[in-house]
Amino acid sequence: MSTDDGQRVRNLLLPHLMGQLDDSSATLDVQEIEVVSRGRSFDVVLELLAYGERWRVRLPRDNSDSILFNGAPAPHVVRSVANMIRIHLFEWWHTKDRERRSAAMGERLS
Repeated sequence: MSTDDGQRVRNLLLPHLMGQLDDSSATLDVQEIEVVSRGRSFDVVLELLAYGERWRVRLPRDNSDSILFNGAPAPHVVRSVANMIRIHLFEWWHTKDRERRSAAMGERLS
C-alpha cells in the first residue's frame, strides 16, 4: 500500500466520515482524516472536536477493510467500512476514560 493508495482511500471515506457525527449520547465533529498504511492493514487517524475539546484518534483497521485498496470498491463496500469506522469511533469515545486500550488510541490536543 502506497501513500497514493492511502490518499485514494481517504478520499473514498471522506464523504462518509467528515463533519458532524451523532449517536444517541454524543456528537463528534470530524475535522480531518488520514489513512496510514501498516503493511497489510491500515489505520484511520481522525482529528475531531467534541464538547469543546480537540482530539486525535488512531483507529486500527484489519485486513478485511483492506478491500478499499483494491481498485475501485463498490459504493456499498465503502459505506459499510465507513459505518464500521463510525461505530469504532463512538466505541472509543464512550470507553476512552475507562479502558486502557481505548485511552491509548486517542490523544487530547486541547
